[in-house]
Amino acid sequence: MSRQHTALRWKKIARRKHPRARTSGFTLIEAIATITIVATIAIVASRTIFSAIDSYAAAATRAELHASLTTALDRISSELSNIPLKASASPAVADISSVTGSSITWSSNSSLALSGTDLAYTDAGATAVRLLNNVSAFSVACSDESNAALPASLSGGTCDPIRRISITLSTERGGITETLRARFFLRALVAGGAN
Repeated sequence: MSRQHTALRWKKIARRKHPRARTSGFTLIEAIATITIVATIAIVASRTIFSAIDSYAAAATRAELHASLTTALDRISSELSNIPLKASASPAVADISSVTGSSITWSSNSSLALSGTDLAYTDAGATAVRLLNNVSAFSVACSDESNAALPASLSGGTCDPIRRISITLSTERGGITETLRARFFLRALVAGGAN
């Protein structure tokens, strides 16, 4: 045997003992571990993003409901504060015909009442106008001059002591409820208000 042949033989033996470095790549286990980690991060991130989106949508709905309630209460304030006096009454009393827990009638044919889920306002017997829809609660409470609560249902002469009217109004959309409360003083009964 020649020297070259012996040298080649030793190289082959050395290669068997120390194989060449493999080319780099992923094993199946490494790929599965990477996919699992990326999926976990995606789940956590998506929950955070969806939570933020839900919070934003709820806040936007609350803002819309609040704006609707405010607009309705502005109109109610204008109408209730300007209830006129009874023409022939002495001492002066407001011209309120009847009050229930969910309606008030004044000047014989003007009213504010809940009709289904709509808050309706009727002016001087005309066709009712919807002030607010999707109303989940509407209540009317009255008090006298000493701020004592009056009975929930009043009619005729029992309405004469009314000096203040409290309104509670709630509306709901998409599982979100917004409530506003307001108290109105009858302007005609305030000192100098009848002038």
